[in-house]
Amino acid sequence: MKVYKYRSIEKDIFERDFKTIEDNSFYSSNYSMLNDPFDIYFNEEITQLIKILRVSFPIKELDNFETQFKETLNFKEEIGVYCLSTDFLNEQLWAYYAGSYSGYCIEYNLDKLIDKGQNFDFQYKFEIDYKDNIPTLGIDDLTNLQDGYIKKMFATKKSTWKHEEEIRLIFDKYGMKKFHPSAITGIYFGIKTPETIKESFYGLFKDMDVKFYEVFPSNFKLDFKLINETKRKLNYDLTKFDFEILRYRENRFEEIFDVYLKMESQENDKLSEFIQAFREKYSIKENTLYIYNNKEIKDLLDVYPKNDEQHIKLADSLITYLSNNELEIIYYPYKDSKYQEILENK
Repeated sequence: MKVYKYRSIEKDIFERDFKTIEDNSFYSSNYSMLNDPFDIYFNEEITQLIKILRVSFPIKELDNFETQFKETLNFKEEIGVYCLSTDFLNEQLWAYYAGSYSGYCIEYNLDKLIDKGQNFDFQYKFEIDYKDNIPTLGIDDLTNLQDGYIKKMFATKKSTWKHEEEIRLIFDKYGMKKFHPSAITGIYFGIKTPETIKESFYGLFKDMDVKFYEVFPSNFKLDFKLINETKRKLNYDLTKFDFEILRYRENRFEEIFDVYLKMESQENDKLSEFIQAFREKYSIKENTLYIYNNKEIKDLLDVYPKNDEQHIKLADSLITYLSNNELEIIYYPYKDSKYQEILENK
Protein backbone atom coordinates (compact mmCIF):
# COMPACT_ATOMS: atom_id res chain seq x y z
CA MET A 1 0.00 0.00 0.00
CA LYS A 2 1.23 3.50 -0.84
CA VAL A 3 0.73 6.46 1.52
CA TYR A 4 1.62 10.12 1.15
CA LYS A 5 3.11 13.00 3.13
CA TYR A 6 2.64 16.59 1.92
CA ARG A 7 5.37 19.12 2.72
CA SER A 8 5.99 22.82 2.08
CA ILE A 9 9.26 24.43 1.00
CA GLU A 10 9.47 27.35 3.40
CA LYS A 11 13.21 27.81 3.89
CA ASP A 12 13.74 26.54 7.44
CA ILE A 13 11.14 23.78 7.05
CA PHE A 14 12.55 22.52 3.77
CA GLU A 15 16.15 22.42 5.01
CA ARG A 16 15.09 20.51 8.12
CA ASP A 17 12.87 18.07 6.21
CA PHE A 18 15.43 17.49 3.45
CA LYS A 19 18.08 16.59 6.03
CA THR A 20 15.62 14.26 7.75
CA ILE A 21 14.83 12.47 4.47
CA GLU A 22 18.54 12.28 3.69
CA ASP A 23 19.00 10.47 7.03
CA ASN A 24 16.19 8.01 6.16
CA SER A 25 14.12 9.38 9.03
CA PHE A 26 10.81 11.00 9.86
CA TYR A 27 9.48 12.74 12.95
CA SER A 28 6.53 11.31 14.86
CA SER A 29 4.90 14.19 16.71
CA ASN A 30 3.63 14.54 20.24
CA TYR A 31 -0.16 14.91 20.14
CA SER A 32 0.12 18.53 21.36
CA MET A 33 1.80 19.43 18.03
CA LEU A 34 -1.12 18.24 15.89
CA ASN A 35 -3.03 21.02 14.14
CA ASP A 36 -6.53 19.90 15.14
CA PRO A 37 -7.35 21.16 18.68
CA PHE A 38 -9.88 18.33 19.02
CA ASP A 39 -7.36 15.62 18.15
CA ILE A 40 -7.04 12.86 20.77
CA TYR A 41 -10.11 14.37 22.42
CA PHE A 42 -12.52 12.02 24.17
CA ASN A 43 -14.76 11.39 27.14
CA GLU A 44 -14.55 8.37 29.39
CA GLU A 45 -17.09 6.64 31.64
CA ILE A 46 -14.70 4.21 33.31
CA THR A 47 -13.60 6.47 36.20
CA GLN A 48 -17.22 7.03 37.22
CA LEU A 49 -17.90 3.30 37.00
CA ILE A 50 -14.95 2.61 39.31
CA LYS A 51 -16.39 5.07 41.88
CA ILE A 52 -19.76 3.34 41.76
CA LEU A 53 -18.20 -0.10 42.16
CA ARG A 54 -16.05 1.06 45.05
CA VAL A 55 -19.18 1.83 47.10
CA SER A 56 -20.28 -1.81 46.94
CA PHE A 57 -16.88 -3.46 46.55
CA PRO A 58 -14.19 -1.53 48.50
CA ILE A 59 -11.40 -3.86 47.41
CA LYS A 60 -7.76 -3.17 46.64
CA GLU A 61 -8.06 -4.55 43.11
CA LEU A 62 -10.25 -1.58 42.15
CA ASP A 63 -7.56 0.84 43.34
CA ASN A 64 -4.99 -1.01 41.26
CA PHE A 65 -7.26 -0.98 38.23
CA GLU A 66 -7.89 2.75 38.60
CA THR A 67 -4.16 3.43 38.83
CA GLN A 68 -3.47 1.38 35.70
CA PHE A 69 -6.32 3.07 33.85
CA LYS A 70 -4.98 6.55 34.67
CA GLU A 71 -1.52 5.49 33.51
CA THR A 72 -3.05 4.38 30.22
CA LEU A 73 -4.76 7.74 29.77
CA ASN A 74 -1.50 9.53 30.51
CA PHE A 75 0.14 7.43 27.80
CA LYS A 76 -1.07 10.00 25.28
CA GLU A 77 1.60 12.39 26.60
CA GLU A 78 4.33 10.03 25.40
CA ILE A 79 3.10 8.58 22.12
CA GLY A 80 4.40 9.56 18.71
CA VAL A 81 1.97 10.20 15.85
CA TYR A 82 2.82 10.24 12.14
CA CYS A 83 -0.01 11.44 9.89
CA LEU A 84 -0.24 10.41 6.25
CA SER A 85 -2.85 10.39 3.50
CA THR A 86 -3.99 7.75 1.03
CA ASP A 87 -4.47 10.43 -1.67
CA PHE A 88 -1.71 12.25 -3.57
CA LEU A 89 -4.15 14.29 -5.68
CA ASN A 90 -5.96 15.97 -2.81
CA GLU A 91 -6.60 19.61 -3.66
CA GLN A 92 -7.02 20.74 -0.04
CA LEU A 93 -3.83 18.99 1.10
CA TRP A 94 -1.80 20.52 -1.71
CA ALA A 95 -3.15 23.92 -0.67
CA TYR A 96 -2.79 23.47 3.12
CA TYR A 97 0.38 21.47 3.56
CA ALA A 98 2.35 21.84 0.32
CA GLY A 99 2.52 25.61 -0.02
CA SER A 100 -0.32 25.98 -2.53
CA TYR A 101 1.33 23.63 -5.06
CA SER A 102 4.85 24.98 -4.56
CA GLY A 103 5.84 22.09 -2.28
CA TYR A 104 6.03 18.34 -2.73
CA CYS A 105 4.45 15.09 -1.64
CA ILE A 106 6.42 12.00 -0.57
CA GLU A 107 5.18 8.54 -1.60
CA TYR A 108 5.98 5.76 0.89
CA ASN A 109 5.65 2.01 0.79
CA LEU A 110 3.62 1.64 3.97
CA ASP A 111 4.79 -1.89 4.79
CA LYS A 112 8.39 -0.73 4.84
CA LEU A 113 7.54 2.38 6.81
CA ILE A 114 6.03 0.38 9.68
CA ASP A 115 8.69 -2.35 9.71
CA LYS A 116 9.40 -3.06 13.39
CA GLY A 117 12.94 -4.00 12.42
CA GLN A 118 13.46 -0.28 11.88
CA ASN A 119 11.31 1.00 14.77
CA PHE A 120 10.62 -1.53 17.48
CA ASP A 121 8.23 0.89 19.21
CA PHE A 122 5.77 1.01 16.30
CA GLN A 123 2.42 -0.14 17.67
CA TYR A 124 -0.62 0.69 15.54
CA LYS A 125 -1.69 1.64 12.02
CA PHE A 126 -5.14 3.23 11.82
CA GLU A 127 -7.41 4.57 9.14
CA ILE A 128 -8.99 7.57 10.84
CA ASP A 129 -12.61 7.19 11.89
CA TYR A 130 -14.42 10.48 11.16
CA LYS A 131 -17.34 11.31 13.46
CA ASP A 132 -19.38 14.32 14.60
CA ASN A 133 -19.70 13.11 18.18
CA ILE A 134 -17.04 13.06 20.86
CA PRO A 135 -15.83 9.45 21.29
CA THR A 136 -16.56 7.97 24.71
CA LEU A 137 -14.45 5.26 26.29
CA GLY A 138 -16.62 2.67 27.99
CA ILE A 139 -15.98 -0.55 29.82
CA ASP A 140 -16.66 -2.58 26.65
CA ASP A 141 -13.74 -0.89 24.91
CA LEU A 142 -11.31 -2.49 27.35
CA THR A 143 -12.07 -5.92 25.88
CA ASN A 144 -10.87 -4.85 22.41
CA LEU A 145 -7.98 -2.48 22.87
CA GLN A 146 -6.89 -1.88 19.28
CA ASP A 147 -10.29 -1.46 17.62
CA GLY A 148 -12.01 0.00 20.68
CA TYR A 149 -10.06 1.77 23.38
CA ILE A 150 -6.92 2.74 21.42
CA LYS A 151 -8.71 3.63 18.19
CA LYS A 152 -11.18 5.88 19.98
CA MET A 153 -8.33 7.70 21.72
CA PHE A 154 -5.89 8.14 18.85
CA ALA A 155 -7.74 7.58 15.58
CA THR A 156 -11.04 9.45 15.77
CA LYS A 157 -11.46 12.93 14.30
CA LYS A 158 -14.29 15.31 13.47
CA SER A 159 -15.92 14.73 10.10
CA THR A 160 -14.78 18.16 8.92
CA TRP A 161 -11.34 16.54 8.38
CA LYS A 162 -12.67 13.65 6.32
CA HIS A 163 -11.22 15.07 3.11
CA GLU A 164 -7.70 14.26 4.38
CA GLU A 165 -8.25 10.49 4.08
CA GLU A 166 -5.73 10.03 6.86
CA ILE A 167 -3.66 7.03 7.82
CA ARG A 168 -2.13 7.40 11.28
CA LEU A 169 0.89 5.55 12.67
CA ILE A 170 1.25 5.30 16.46
CA PHE A 171 4.58 4.81 18.25
CA ASP A 172 5.32 4.31 21.95
CA LYS A 173 7.48 7.46 22.01
CA TYR A 174 7.39 10.65 19.99
CA GLY A 175 10.55 11.72 18.19
CA MET A 176 12.70 10.68 15.23
CA LYS A 177 12.03 7.33 13.56
CA LYS A 178 14.00 5.44 10.92
CA PHE A 179 12.96 3.83 7.64
CA HIS A 180 14.73 1.68 5.07
CA PRO A 181 15.84 3.79 2.07
CA SER A 182 13.61 1.78 -0.26
CA ALA A 183 10.51 2.94 1.68
CA ILE A 184 10.37 6.11 -0.46
CA THR A 185 9.15 5.15 -3.93
CA GLY A 186 8.11 8.51 -5.39
CA ILE A 187 8.10 12.28 -5.08
CA TYR A 188 5.25 14.42 -6.45
CA PHE A 189 5.97 18.08 -7.21
CA GLY A 190 3.35 20.78 -7.45
CA ILE A 191 2.87 22.86 -10.55
CA LYS A 192 4.66 25.76 -8.78
CA THR A 193 7.56 23.76 -7.30
CA PRO A 194 10.87 25.50 -8.21
CA GLU A 195 13.34 23.61 -10.39
CA THR A 196 16.02 23.95 -7.71
CA ILE A 197 13.86 21.91 -5.33
CA LYS A 198 13.33 19.23 -7.97
CA GLU A 199 17.06 19.07 -8.72
CA SER A 200 17.80 18.69 -5.02
CA PHE A 201 15.65 15.55 -4.88
CA TYR A 202 17.04 14.15 -8.13
CA GLY A 203 20.50 14.36 -6.61
CA LEU A 204 19.45 12.94 -3.25
CA PHE A 205 17.89 9.84 -4.83
CA LYS A 206 20.31 9.40 -7.74
CA ASP A 207 21.27 5.87 -6.62
CA MET A 208 17.78 4.72 -5.63
CA ASP A 209 14.62 3.51 -7.36
CA VAL A 210 12.42 6.60 -7.19
CA LYS A 211 9.93 8.08 -9.65
CA PHE A 212 9.24 11.81 -9.83
CA TYR A 213 5.94 13.29 -10.93
CA GLU A 214 4.42 16.69 -11.55
CA VAL A 215 0.88 17.40 -10.36
CA PHE A 216 -1.11 19.87 -12.45
CA PRO A 217 -4.72 21.00 -13.04
CA SER A 218 -6.50 19.42 -15.99
CA ASN A 219 -10.21 19.54 -16.90
CA PHE A 220 -11.13 20.98 -13.51
CA LYS A 221 -9.31 18.30 -11.51
CA LEU A 222 -5.75 17.38 -10.60
CA ASP A 223 -3.71 15.10 -12.81
CA PHE A 224 -0.07 14.00 -12.79
CA LYS A 225 2.70 12.92 -15.14
CA LEU A 226 6.08 11.24 -14.79
CA ILE A 227 8.91 13.75 -15.26
CA ASN A 228 11.99 11.85 -14.09
CA GLU A 229 13.14 8.53 -12.65
CA THR A 230 16.28 7.42 -10.84
CA LYS A 231 17.59 3.86 -10.61
CA ARG A 232 19.85 1.95 -8.29
CA LYS A 233 23.14 0.81 -9.77
CA LEU A 234 22.91 -2.96 -9.39
CA ASN A 235 25.83 -5.37 -9.54
CA TYR A 236 23.75 -8.22 -10.95
CA ASP A 237 21.30 -8.47 -13.83
CA LEU A 238 18.11 -10.13 -12.61
CA THR A 239 16.34 -9.69 -15.96
CA LYS A 240 18.20 -12.65 -17.47
CA PHE A 241 16.32 -15.05 -15.17
CA ASP A 242 12.81 -16.40 -15.58
CA PHE A 243 11.34 -16.35 -12.07
CA GLU A 244 8.26 -15.51 -10.04
CA ILE A 245 7.79 -14.71 -6.36
CA LEU A 246 5.18 -17.21 -5.19
CA ARG A 247 4.85 -16.05 -1.59
CA TYR A 248 6.36 -13.41 0.70
CA ARG A 249 6.34 -13.33 4.50
CA GLU A 250 8.22 -11.31 7.06
CA ASN A 251 8.71 -10.75 10.74
CA ARG A 252 10.66 -8.20 12.71
CA PHE A 253 14.03 -9.72 11.83
CA GLU A 254 13.61 -11.70 8.64
CA GLU A 255 12.02 -11.85 5.19
CA ILE A 256 10.98 -15.21 3.74
CA PHE A 257 10.57 -15.70 -0.01
CA ASP A 258 9.17 -18.69 -1.88
CA VAL A 259 10.40 -18.30 -5.46
CA TYR A 260 9.88 -20.21 -8.70
CA LEU A 261 13.00 -20.29 -10.91
CA LYS A 262 13.03 -21.84 -14.37
CA MET A 263 16.25 -23.82 -14.74
CA GLU A 264 17.22 -26.14 -17.57
CA SER A 265 19.92 -27.88 -15.55
CA GLN A 266 21.52 -27.85 -12.13
CA GLU A 267 24.22 -25.22 -12.53
CA ASN A 268 25.71 -23.94 -9.29
CA ASP A 269 27.15 -20.79 -10.83
CA LYS A 270 23.87 -19.80 -12.45
CA LEU A 271 21.87 -20.50 -9.30
CA SER A 272 24.37 -18.62 -7.15
CA GLU A 273 24.18 -15.60 -9.47
CA PHE A 274 20.39 -15.64 -9.34
CA ILE A 275 20.38 -15.73 -5.53
CA GLN A 276 22.74 -12.77 -5.27
CA ALA A 277 20.80 -10.82 -7.90
CA PHE A 278 17.49 -11.58 -6.22
CA ARG A 279 18.71 -10.55 -2.77
CA GLU A 280 20.24 -7.36 -4.14
CA LYS A 281 16.95 -6.39 -5.80
CA TYR A 282 14.35 -7.44 -3.24
CA SER A 283 15.72 -8.02 0.22
CA ILE A 284 16.05 -5.29 2.85
CA LYS A 285 17.03 -7.43 5.86
CA GLU A 286 18.02 -10.98 6.82
CA ASN A 287 16.22 -13.41 4.56
CA THR A 288 15.39 -17.02 3.82
CA LEU A 289 14.85 -18.25 0.27
CA TYR A 290 12.97 -21.34 -0.86
CA ILE A 291 13.60 -21.82 -4.58
CA TYR A 292 11.38 -24.18 -6.56
CA ASN A 293 11.42 -25.50 -10.13
CA ASN A 294 7.64 -25.76 -10.35
CA LYS A 295 5.39 -22.70 -10.04
CA GLU A 296 2.29 -24.88 -9.67
CA ILE A 297 3.19 -25.66 -6.09
CA LYS A 298 2.07 -22.12 -5.18
CA ASP A 299 -1.34 -23.44 -4.14
CA LEU A 300 0.32 -25.88 -1.73
CA LEU A 301 2.38 -23.36 0.21
CA ASP A 302 -0.43 -22.33 2.55
CA VAL A 303 -2.01 -25.79 2.88
CA TYR A 304 -1.75 -27.15 6.44
CA PRO A 305 -1.59 -29.98 7.13
CA LYS A 306 -0.44 -31.42 3.80
CA ASN A 307 -1.29 -34.95 2.76
CA ASP A 308 1.44 -37.34 1.63
CA GLU A 309 1.03 -36.56 -2.06
CA GLN A 310 1.20 -32.80 -1.46
CA HIS A 311 4.22 -33.11 0.79
CA ILE A 312 6.14 -35.17 -1.79
CA LYS A 313 5.22 -32.79 -4.62
CA LEU A 314 6.45 -29.78 -2.64
CA ALA A 315 9.66 -31.47 -1.56
CA ASP A 316 10.44 -32.77 -5.07
CA SER A 317 9.96 -29.25 -6.48
CA LEU A 318 12.42 -27.62 -4.10
CA ILE A 319 15.70 -26.71 -5.81
CA THR A 320 17.42 -25.28 -2.77
CA TYR A 321 16.88 -23.56 0.54
CA LEU A 322 19.12 -20.84 1.96
CA SER A 323 18.83 -18.87 5.17
CA ASN A 324 20.26 -15.42 5.87
CA ASN A 325 23.25 -14.76 3.62
CA GLU A 326 24.23 -18.35 2.84
CA LEU A 327 25.37 -19.06 -0.70
CA GLU A 328 26.29 -22.73 -0.42
CA ILE A 329 24.09 -24.46 -2.98
CA ILE A 330 22.58 -27.79 -1.97
CA TYR A 331 20.26 -29.42 -4.47
CA TYR A 332 17.12 -31.16 -3.29
CA PRO A 333 14.53 -32.92 -3.14
CA TYR A 334 14.85 -32.08 0.50
CA LYS A 335 14.53 -35.32 2.43
CA ASP A 336 13.37 -34.05 5.78
CA SER A 337 12.02 -36.47 8.36
CA LYS A 338 8.45 -36.20 7.07
CA TYR A 339 9.51 -36.78 3.46
CA GLN A 340 11.68 -39.75 4.40
CA GLU A 341 8.90 -41.23 6.54
CA ILE A 342 6.48 -41.08 3.64
CA LEU A 343 8.92 -42.76 1.25
CA GLU A 344 9.71 -45.54 3.71
CA ASN A 345 6.04 -46.32 4.18
CA LYS A 346 5.25 -46.56 0.48
